[in-house]
Amino acid sequence: MLDAEEKQLPATVPDKQANPLRLRVAVYIALVTLAGAICGGIFAPGVSREGWQGLLTLILLAIVFERVGIKIYDDTQISAGVVALFAIGAVYGAPGTAIAAPLVILAATILTPTRWYHRLFDMSGYTLANVSAALVFHALVDVDGGVSLWWVPVATLAALVNYGVNVVLMSTELSLQSGEHPLAVWREKAQWFLPYFIVFGLLGLALAAGYLALGIAGILAFVAPPLMMRFALHQYVTKTQQTVLELKQKNAELNVANRDISQMAYQLAETYNGTLEALVLALDARDRDTKGHSLRVTQYALTIARQMGIEEESQEWDDIQHGALLHDVGKIGVPDDILRRPGPLTLKEWEKMKQHSRIGHEMLRDIPFLTGAAAIVHAHHERFDGKGYPRGLTGNETPRGARIFAVADAFDAMTSNRPYRKALSPEVARFEIMRRSATQFDPRVVRAFLSVYDELVQNAQAAHQEEHARVA
Repeated sequence: MLDAEEKQLPATVPDKQANPLRLRVAVYIALVTLAGAICGGIFAPGVSREGWQGLLTLILLAIVFERVGIKIYDDTQISAGVVALFAIGAVYGAPGTAIAAPLVILAATILTPTRWYHRLFDMSGYTLANVSAALVFHALVDVDGGVSLWWVPVATLAALVNYGVNVVLMSTELSLQSGEHPLAVWREKAQWFLPYFIVFGLLGLALAAGYLALGIAGILAFVAPPLMMRFALHQYVTKTQQTVLELKQKNAELNVANRDISQMAYQLAETYNGTLEALVLALDARDRDTKGHSLRVTQYALTIARQMGIEEESQEWDDIQHGALLHDVGKIGVPDDILRRPGPLTLKEWEKMKQHSRIGHEMLRDIPFLTGAAAIVHAHHERFDGKGYPRGLTGNETPRGARIFAVADAFDAMTSNRPYRKALSPEVARFEIMRRSATQFDPRVVRAFLSVYDELVQNAQAAHQEEHARVA
């Protein structure tokens, strides 16, 4: 049979859930026990007194087979007791099985430290499974008509019924105890027992045929095959269990290694980001008029990206973050006299200034984790209508991250002080961005900007106050 021993509730189950779980298990055990008692009460009185010696011999044989059951993964047991019980079912029908099944479990587990209600559950489940098999067998076979080949497919069907009832009862109990789905319990603990039940059923059929033909001598002649079956099964299960335990240990080691790698990757990413921010702060220090600009624009761009459904920690999210931080890295190649010029630039000087997006792209494109950011740096001065620089890209030709950045950059530029003008109000900046939708800016990005406008204003005010406090 299949036997599921009682499990403790997982330590992670909160106290508020533990009581309902225990209650469900208790109710289930009570219902199965009641069903087993009713089954025994209905069928046991109908047992024939003829051939009681054979019945007693088969019961004793079933107890022996049950005592040498094999434990599977500490909480499931399979035994050859079903061989003798199947023979009892074939010869004596449901009445003989209703008497034998609970006696076999009781005698086989009497010295086992098992709680009384769990022993009752096992006795009842064993009774229900074996009586069901006996009923199926006798519904399709006339035992008094003599042994025939027809008995073989019927015995196979009866063995399947025995297995099915056993599995349903066991899987449901373990599912209620552990919270796992019954199918998951079945796959892990009972799926591969099916062939053994079929073989046990056929051995039980042979045992029954031997008894019908030779009496008790026939029973003794068929003791060896089930015992050899038990020995082979024990060898197989021991090896399988060892393999499974090794696989579980390797899996646990892999999980630990994976956590370590994930932690190292996170720390490395934090180091990358810290290094990039330090670089950006050094670049901003060259141009006192735009100090803090890159960090603010990065915050605005990520807020808009989140509104557009870009998942945090995705590759596109990282590209936008790095691209926004490093958008002006190419200004390293712009002379200080041009970069810090308070007044308007000449046409020639402006052409040199416009080279910073290309220079930044060339600086970053060969760094593997900044390849996406390099594309944003290259295109961060493109316009939706194609009138931007350096390549005159239009619409979706510009990376989405660069289109998001363009709106965030414009909002920060307009709401920050410049040498040639005071900061504009957020309302004026919003109006200008709306006015330039579909020309300078992607309309979809503008809609996302408008949805998070209040949040951006709050972030801008907090960022500027923090910078003023540092200066003071």
